[in-house]
Amino acid sequence: MVAVVMPLAIGLFTGIREQLALVSASGKAAFQQWVTWGFVSYVGFHTLLYRPVTLFRASRRLFSTLALWLFGGQVSSVDRSAGGNGRDTARKAEGQGSTLVAFSPYVVPLSTVLVCVVGWLVGRWVERRFVDGPVGVLIGTTIAFHWLMTADELQQQRQRWRVETYLLAIGLVFVVTLLIGAACLPLAVPGFSVGQAVADGFSRAQHMYTSLIQRLFL
Repeated sequence: MVAVVMPLAIGLFTGIREQLALVSASGKAAFQQWVTWGFVSYVGFHTLLYRPVTLFRASRRLFSTLALWLFGGQVSSVDRSAGGNGRDTARKAEGQGSTLVAFSPYVVPLSTVLVCVVGWLVGRWVERRFVDGPVGVLIGTTIAFHWLMTADELQQQRQRWRVETYLLAIGLVFVVTLLIGAACLPLAVPGFSVGQAVADGFSRAQHMYTSLIQRLFL
């Protein structure tokens, strides 16, 4: 399953990135550059300065509440133990936990979706040349924030998981967030083609699958 998911994740990432490179931000730099700057800036901030754990967990709780209302069921939460060795301990809410509700905050990049919606609203009243750059930077920043913080949260459960299980979870989160993020990008990035980006991603993944099969079995 890891071998199946990883080429798909890489292919989708490359397809979306190349589509962003084709869209100009109000005649200036391509959207890909703005998004890349935001992404790299947050990675440096996260690695060297500060990890906004409180902000991520607050957004996760908010989305869990929304998902609970949308899908029904009860949510499973992971809270940090106050004593002992400080490890995270899983604590299910009373009743049967809903897998869909429990994992939805990890696979839906809520902050990126909100940036796209706000970018669309602001773009209706303000000239695009004042909106495109900041929105592109925020898209890169928020998707990096979501991926890195999710990886940190899942890393804390490695004691209960095999390595391949952890890689599979990361791969699935990566793929689903890419698909949801790509679906929202046209709101903030006029001219971005979701269909073309996904088609290019699947085509690249198919080439990687073919190469992998040839190396392993032929």
